[in-house]
Amino acid sequence: MSSKAELYKLLLETSPYGTLFFVYGICVDSNPKAQEILGCDKRTLLGVSIEETELSEPLALISLKQQINSALDDGLSHLDWQLENGDTTEKVALHIQQLGDGGKELTVTLIPELSTTTGDNRAGQDSSDTPSPNSKFDSPKLEGPAETINTGGGYADATDNLSEASHSSEANHLSEANRESILGKLSASSGTDRRHDPELDRDVYFDSLTGLPSRQLLIETIREHQEETAGEQICAALMLVDLDHFKDINDSWGHDVGDQVLFKVARAIEPMIDDTAMVARMSGDEFMLFFPQAGDDPKQGAVNASAMARKIKEAIANPIFYDGNEFILTASVGIALLTDHETSAERALQYADTAMYEAKRKGRNGIAFFDQSISDKAQRQIGLNTRLRKAVDNQEFALYVQPQIDVRDGKIMGGEALLRWVNADRVTNMPSEFIPLLESSGLIVDVGHWVIRTACEYIRNFLDEGLWKDHMRLGINISPRQFNDPQLLDVIEHSLRSYEVDPRYLNFEVTESLMIEDVDDVVKKMSSIKALGAQFSIDDFGIGYSSMIYLKRLPFDWLKIDREFIHNIHSDADSRGVVEAILAVSKQYGLHVTAEGVEDLASLEVLRQVGCDTYQGAHFSMPVPVEQFRNYLAAA
Repeated sequence: MSSKAELYKLLLETSPYGTLFFVYGICVDSNPKAQEILGCDKRTLLGVSIEETELSEPLALISLKQQINSALDDGLSHLDWQLENGDTTEKVALHIQQLGDGGKELTVTLIPELSTTTGDNRAGQDSSDTPSPNSKFDSPKLEGPAETINTGGGYADATDNLSEASHSSEANHLSEANRESILGKLSASSGTDRRHDPELDRDVYFDSLTGLPSRQLLIETIREHQEETAGEQICAALMLVDLDHFKDINDSWGHDVGDQVLFKVARAIEPMIDDTAMVARMSGDEFMLFFPQAGDDPKQGAVNASAMARKIKEAIANPIFYDGNEFILTASVGIALLTDHETSAERALQYADTAMYEAKRKGRNGIAFFDQSISDKAQRQIGLNTRLRKAVDNQEFALYVQPQIDVRDGKIMGGEALLRWVNADRVTNMPSEFIPLLESSGLIVDVGHWVIRTACEYIRNFLDEGLWKDHMRLGINISPRQFNDPQLLDVIEHSLRSYEVDPRYLNFEVTESLMIEDVDDVVKKMSSIKALGAQFSIDDFGIGYSSMIYLKRLPFDWLKIDREFIHNIHSDADSRGVVEAILAVSKQYGLHVTAEGVEDLASLEVLRQVGCDTYQGAHFSMPVPVEQFRNYLAAA
C-alpha cells in the first residue's frame, strides 16, 4: 500500500487545480496544473518571492503575486482573478490559506474557468446579485451616491443613501462622454464597434462602482496608441495612483463607506484630464492615468507628468465628507514614460507599479519615476533576500562581541553581542545590509531566538572556564518585532534553564522605536522579563522618539548614549552639553549610562569628567569573534 506521502504527491500531481506552496513568502513547490495556468516551468516558480518582483518574470506570475499580496493585505482568503494571456482573458478563482505558526506557510490554489462565485467576489455576477466589498481584485456593483462639488474644497454629499437610480444617473452619466469617445476610437482602428454591446461595455470595459474605464480597456487603449503611432517618435506617460493607508478606512468604517470614498476620489480625478487622456480604475484603491502625448521629448514629458501628478495629489487631498465623517487622503504616485513601441502595455503597467512602490518606500504621499536603477535595486534586494533565507537554513550567522569597559578603571564589564552574517564565500555582511530584510520578512524572530540561545551558551562556556565575573553582563539586542513575539519570554526562560545561566548576566537592549507601541503592554512585558532577574538598556538614546518621561515609566536599568553625541564630545560644546543633560536625568532615575562609539582617548577623558559609567568603541576594541573576546576576558 502506498504511503501517505506518495498518495499526497499523486493527488497533487494529478489535480485539475493549480497549487503552489510558499514558506516565508518563497515558493517551495508547485504542481503541473499551476505551471500550465501561469505558463511557467517548475524551475521558474521555485524560489520566487511573493514580496519581491523581477521585471524579467512572466506577466502572469507578476500579476498572481500582486493578487496574493493584496489579498493578504485585505485579509481575504479567496478572490476572482482575470488572467490575461495575450488577447484572451481566463477567469481563475484564487483560494489562499495561511498555515503554520504566524502564517509562515501559505498555499495558493488556482481554479480556472470559473463561471460563478461565492463570498466577497463577483466574477460572473448578475446585476441583481448582492454588491461585494471593494478590494484590489474586483469592481463591486455598488451604487455611487449623487453628489455636488463643495466650492470650499471638499466633496459633500447631496444624499447618503445608495440606489440603482443614483448609480446609473451619476456614475454612468459622468463618464458617458469619455466612454463613447474611448470606444469610438477603439472601434475605428479595430473594425469592431464595441458601443453596440452595452453589456460588454459595462462588464468588461468599465468599472461598475466608479464608471471609469477598466484595466482591460486601458490596456487596449495603450496597444491601439502604439499601433497608430508606429514609426513615430512618442513620449507617453502612465501614472499609477495608489491611495495611502486606504485599508484603514475599510477596517474602521466598513467596505460600504470605503466604496463611497473611492467613488468620490474617482469624481475628483476624472475632470482633471482632457479627452486625449484616460483615467481607469485598476483595482480597489488604485487608479491609472494614461497620457498619450505627455511631451515632445522625455525631458518635457517628465516635467508635464510630474506637474499633473502634483495636481492629482492635490485633488485627492481635498477633504471627502460622507455620513458625517471627514476623510483626508494622500496618494503615492508612480510614473512610467513610454518612449518606444517595444514596451508592451502590460510591461508598461508593471513599470508604473514598480515606481509607485518606490514612492511608498520613500515614505508615501510622494511621486517616483520608473528608471532602470529602481529595477536593478529591486533585483539586488531579491537576490539578497533569497540568499538571506538560505543563510537561516544553513546557519551562516555568527555572534561577535564588543567589550564594554568601565570608564574609571578600564575593567571589562561585559560586552554587547552583535549579529554577523558570514556567507558561503566567507564574506561578512554588515548588519545594515541584512537586518532590515530580517525585520521585513519576519525572519528576525527565529534568528533572534538563536541569538538568545547562543549568547547563553557563550556565557556558560565563560563561566566554566572561570572567565565570567559576577559584575559582567552580555547585552542582547531585541528589535520591536522580536519584542512583540509572544514566545519571547518562553525562549529566554528555556535558554537560561538549558545552559544553567543566571538571568542577571543578561542585559536586553531595545531602541526608542519601541516607545511608539502601547506603553502599558511594553511595561508589562519588560516587567515579566525583569522578574526573571535580567536587565534592560534603552539603546541609541537621543536620536529617535526620545521622551524623558519614558525613562520614568519604563523599567530600564541602563541607558546607552548614541555615538552621534560622543563622536565630537571633546571638541563640540553642544555635544558635551547634551551628554551632561542625559547623565543628569539618568542619575535622577537611577540609571547607569554607557557611551557608544568612543574612538579616542580625548573623548574618554571627557566621559570620565562628566561621570559616565561605561563605554564601548574602537578606542578599546571593535566587535570581535567570540574567541578574541575570550582572550580579552582571560587577560583581564
